[in-house]
Amino acid sequence: MPNNRIFWIDSIKFICIMFVMLSHLDSRTYVQYLFYDPFFLACFFFVSGYVYKPANTFKPFLYKKFRGLFVPWFVFSNINIVLSHILSFNSHENIWKEFALNLAQLRGYGDGVWFVAALFISFIPFYFFIELHSKSNNPHKSQRLIIISFALSIASLIFTRYTNPTIFPWNEVVLPWHLEYIFHANFFMVLGYLYKIHDADKFFSSLFRFPLFLIGWAVYLCAVYIPEYTHCSINEVFFFILKYGRSFLGCLLIIGIAKRIPSNRYVAFIGQNTLIYFAFHGKCYSVLQTIANHFFYNQYQAILNNELYSSLFAIGLTILLSLILIIPAIIINKYFYFVMGKKKPSRLDSVHKIC
Repeated sequence: MPNNRIFWIDSIKFICIMFVMLSHLDSRTYVQYLFYDPFFLACFFFVSGYVYKPANTFKPFLYKKFRGLFVPWFVFSNINIVLSHILSFNSHENIWKEFALNLAQLRGYGDGVWFVAALFISFIPFYFFIELHSKSNNPHKSQRLIIISFALSIASLIFTRYTNPTIFPWNEVVLPWHLEYIFHANFFMVLGYLYKIHDADKFFSSLFRFPLFLIGWAVYLCAVYIPEYTHCSINEVFFFILKYGRSFLGCLLIIGIAKRIPSNRYVAFIGQNTLIYFAFHGKCYSVLQTIANHFFYNQYQAILNNELYSSLFAIGLTILLSLILIIPAIIINKYFYFVMGKKKPSRLDSVHKIC
């Protein structure tokens, strides 16, 4: 069976899922957070738009996403809830309440596999965006699509930034099934789609070459760290420019990094199984954290209290998690492939992407 995967796409997904795992570690430092926060989720949506293939009608499109995203989300999120009552020794809500909160998908309220649910919902308006774009005869249809998706993204951000949280029973500016977030996600999905169909690699090829590539990283690091550590005041307009500018530049620079990673099975495998990694890294980490606290409490706390050691420990632990999770990823792909919406793999088949 021919392998039609694009390795640099898998590399981007690998980079981003590593940052996802890093983001959930106690040892992760604020310096690290500031670095990856602008791009690590935006890149996932960008890649989702890039690999999207327009469907003929909505029904088969929805069925494909239902099997490839909704079903894995439903299965893995509920398994996560069960495992959290078995493998982690923290206090928990009543398990039935956790199941109900999971179905509500309110950000921050028992939504451990929230990103998969948000991606599934985000694909629905994205489908209609691309349908309108593909059927339009307007010579400026791509620019119009960017403007519309950007305007909706801004509206979404304004809603979350300025709405009074007390109007909601849960006192947070979040909506069921991440409806407050999907248009922000759609903007980066649209950018990824247009990046592919317009072959934007040629346009940005100079950015991916030294020394401009290094200059790009210098600009990104300045945009990330200077506003934070100089405590300079930022007006609202500059806040929006900075937010979108950092995310977009970060995505481009990660593409440049991904294109420099030599083809290898480790990166490709993880990049092709990000959904499994997203679903189960938290439980794997809970086990490791419990062991560390039980047998190495004093040493573990000493590491957490030193920013340099904590940063290095977080990186090492992220790599360890990525290696441990290869085992459940192989098992799921081999024996529970139907959960992922896949057909039974043959012996000659390689592991394929999850969505």
